[in-house]
Amino acid sequence: MTDDAVAPVVAVMLILAVIVTFFAAWNAYFVPSMKEQSEIDHISKVESGFSRFSGDLMSAISLRQDITLSETIPLGGGDFTFDPVKSGGELKVWSAASDAYLQANWTNRTGPELGSPTALSPDYYSSLVKFSYTPTNNFWQGQGYVWSFGNLFVNNTERNLIAPLNKASMDDIRFDDLAGSFIVFEPSVYTSSAGCSVITIRTANITPEPHHDRVSGNGNSMLVLKSRIHRQPPVYNVTGISMSVPRPELIGGFRETLWENLNSSAQEIHTSCNNIESLETNDDQRWLQLKIAPSSNTTLLWVTTDITVGAH
Repeated sequence: MTDDAVAPVVAVMLILAVIVTFFAAWNAYFVPSMKEQSEIDHISKVESGFSRFSGDLMSAISLRQDITLSETIPLGGGDFTFDPVKSGGELKVWSAASDAYLQANWTNRTGPELGSPTALSPDYYSSLVKFSYTPTNNFWQGQGYVWSFGNLFVNNTERNLIAPLNKASMDDIRFDDLAGSFIVFEPSVYTSSAGCSVITIRTANITPEPHHDRVSGNGNSMLVLKSRIHRQPPVYNVTGISMSVPRPELIGGFRETLWENLNSSAQEIHTSCNNIESLETNDDQRWLQLKIAPSSNTTLLWVTTDITVGAH
């Protein structure tokens, strides 16, 4: 075989070697690097969506209006022009406790006369939710997010570690914003002799949206909250109001902050309204009762902000 015949074969082999080396380097370094960068962008969008929705939820609690708010949460990422394969994820909403975080009832005279029998209302409950994003087949690291009791947490599913997003440590977590907004006492009408003739109590009740507690895949999903104001019929001739924070399994700091806020609000209205005869409290059971003078003919208005949170 002459050198002229060998040269083209060698050239083709060299070209093939270069092509194979290029594709090996492409698959070993370039593709994983690009998919990691795309996944990082995806996780950043999830984090931003959770942060915005946390703000939306706090706004809905504070505004106490009929509103609907939503934020887009991309479930999957890691794709780019030359590799469209995406990771996936799950968005989930569930109740924060096995039962309500706040319980209330009241007593009132069944007739206008002072000697009329006293009736006890049914118990009214207020609940709370948690929601989370969990990645699946992530191209970077298994980083998810959890919203719990007003705080955002980073959840590393690979290492089974959870840490607050915006705090240095768990010891720095605070619950004032959320717990301080859940219940408000409003002495609506004053009279010089009878004290507060109308007392309004506003609470929030947050529950998972029926049939929309989770969604999974690799496309875009949405966290959606729907806030609706529910007004109980006026309670005339109210003689007592009882409230408690009954769930010991609630995260300690949140339960304590909620109880402190409830107790402080009750103290304020007791001081403001001279027809409230007494305020009894039990710190161990997180329970209090306002006793109202039967002769004051006080009306109670109970207004609940019912909020559902759903994964769509």
